Amino acid sequence: MANPHHLAKLQEGVEAWNQWRRENPDLRPHLRAADLSRVDLTGANLGGSHLGEASLFSASLNGASLRGANLIGVDLSEAELSGADLTGA
Repeated sequence: MANPHHLAKLQEGVEAWNQWRRENPDLRPHLRAADLSRVDLTGANLGGSHLGEASLFSASLNGASLRGANLIGVDLSEAELSGADLTGA
């Protein structure tokens, strides 16, 4: 299950999320099994996040960083990934 605090921070928007990530560089966000379907995460720093079994169906992840993220069982069907960094994911 996703950490409610982490999920709430992401729901504040990408700008707030990325600022929070810059302020907490050692934190590995826990978004396991979160429903992020159709969410605009363009440019979001999701690097190192635990996203296992999350739904990113039809989400916009253009230019997002998923570097080193746990994507086991993630639904990326119809997701937009143009320019996304999936290194080590």
